Amino acid sequence: MQEVHADIFRCTTAQGKVVTSDRPIPECISRGMKVYSDAGRFKRNILPPLSAEEKQKIAQEQEQKQKQQAAEEERKREERYLLAHYQNEADVESARKRAVDVLQDKKRLANEQLETFNQVLLSLQAELKTSKKTTQEFESIQRRADDLSNNVLSTRKSIAFYDQEIQRTNREYDDTLKRFREVVSRTRR
Repeated sequence: MQEVHADIFRCTTAQGKVVTSDRPIPECISRGMKVYSDAGRFKRNILPPLSAEEKQKIAQEQEQKQKQQAAEEERKREERYLLAHYQNEADVESARKRAVDVLQDKKRLANEQLETFNQVLLSLQAELKTSKKTTQEFESIQRRADDLSNNVLSTRKSIAFYDQEIQRTNREYDDTLKRFREVVSRTRR
């Protein structure tokens, strides 16, 4: 003959009454129950369902944990990138120089262009002042001067942009160098 082992469910209802049954007790689903073996030994707790606030808190904790894991993965990816691309600090500085040199060249060309625009603009303005022109010639020269003035403004904006990019690039490489030093010091330990 085979022995039958049944679980015993026990809980206290909202009215304070202790209820025991051989199956889960419907009145105690929202309160939780204790499960005992038929020999009376405690086996486990059946917890009540989570409240909306508890569910929200758990979801927030899980979301925070996922964000932390993603940040850690990004940090590791960045470290692998740094170690793969740079052998030493001189490599970082060399990369900085190449990036800044490109921007400096563009800025130099824009400055040359600005100088040319300014010279042509000055000659057009002088031409407008000195000689007698027909209305049509005057308007044509004035339009050319206005176009050049717009080009001068645009070129000045480009030069300011290159200055900002040079500063941003230097900051970026300062951060890269600092991060590289941290990674190298951590890998040497």
